[in-house]
Amino acid sequence: MVEKIRMKKTVEALQYEIFPNPDFLHRKEIQEAIKLNDGYCCCAIQRIPETKCMCKEFKDQQEHGFCHCEQYYKVLKTPTVCLCGSTRFKDKFFEVAKDFTLKGYIVTMPMVFAHCGDNISDIQKEYLDEVHKAKIAKADLVYIINQDGYIGQSTSDEIEWATKLNKKIEYLEK
Repeated sequence: MVEKIRMKKTVEALQYEIFPNPDFLHRKEIQEAIKLNDGYCCCAIQRIPETKCMCKEFKDQQEHGFCHCEQYYKVLKTPTVCLCGSTRFKDKFFEVAKDFTLKGYIVTMPMVFAHCGDNISDIQKEYLDEVHKAKIAKADLVYIINQDGYIGQSTSDEIEWATKLNKKIEYLEK
């Protein structure tokens, strides 16, 4: 009985995000059909407030998937973590990424490891730094891989950026 209650609470705690169908042409066809149906879902039999697009049934749905007409779909809302640190710790990045993935996070991190043999130009380095700032800006959590206590200049800049954005920051090592 305790396990059922715990599972129910876990399921109730899940949150979902709703997105438009990425199939633009299908979405346009559905929008036109809904418009012709005075704003009611084109799949609904009754024209009642609960069947106005976006219908109540879909909004209340507690699982991922498309609505009846497939104009929208719902996915599990998952937190995002951005891994920061020296690219010399490539193996640690992948180890930490795996751990966060298993905890249900979407993981962003550098995918070019200049300190581990990936050759990049100064222009590419500058661009990749900007891309990484964008990853930090979109993250719910910034996780600093400070293996052996090491924090270089680039990582210091990333911490400063995350702090300016009021991001939650955690460290591998205290």
